[in-house]
Amino acid sequence: MRFDSSKLTVGVDLSILSQGVKVPVTVDFSSVPHMLIVAPSGSGKTYLLTYILGQIAKKSVKLILADFKGIDFIEFNDCRNYYKHNSVGEAVDCVFDELQNRMANSEYEPIYLCIDEWSGFLSSLAVKKEQDNYKQKLANILMLGRGANIFIIMSLQRADSTYITGRDNFGNVVGLGTLSKERIAMVFNDNKEMIEPKSRGKGYLQTDGKPLREIVVPMLRNINDTKAVIKTALSR
Repeated sequence: MRFDSSKLTVGVDLSILSQGVKVPVTVDFSSVPHMLIVAPSGSGKTYLLTYILGQIAKKSVKLILADFKGIDFIEFNDCRNYYKHNSVGEAVDCVFDELQNRMANSEYEPIYLCIDEWSGFLSSLAVKKEQDNYKQKLANILMLGRGANIFIIMSLQRADSTYITGRDNFGNVVGLGTLSKERIAMVFNDNKEMIEPKSRGKGYLQTDGKPLREIVVPMLRNINDTKAVIKTALSR
């Protein structure tokens, strides 16, 4: 069964926008699952994540937000599906357990697990065995999630393979702002010659099997209304 929930808009095509035409750039998780958002501080990473969360919140899905810093989304503190600081691990445990339950049957509503600053969470764990445990759980979700209608959207400053086992299972990668050579090599290596510095809210989308696209994140008409919709979804 396919749910009408797999398509998300990540921005507007920047090359066509210069001609005065707004063409949405979308990704379809039913064919290419999971998304990695990479950007240095101040490049619009949180704004893009809010834009995406607002779309997911309007769909018939379960939305879970795991926010290690617990600052940018503080207004969701009282929501049942919002996890901050070290409770990020609880969110991963919950989704991993659900993955095991779904392996025999994919007739379930989709789950979107959105994780902000995964590397920060892992670095907060003092015991390496515990770090490895969560890295492996994430890797299993990335590898098997599509068949169980479970999808990961991860936002962080550096997509270091030290923290992400199975990084290639992110079928969609968004990079915003001025990306360092190291950041580019981590996620855009095949197209590194094409990556140029961008201003806040502008960047690139790379989807498996498709050409690199330049994007700009559109302005939200009312960010408070968007956050209210997200809060309702996180409280379900």
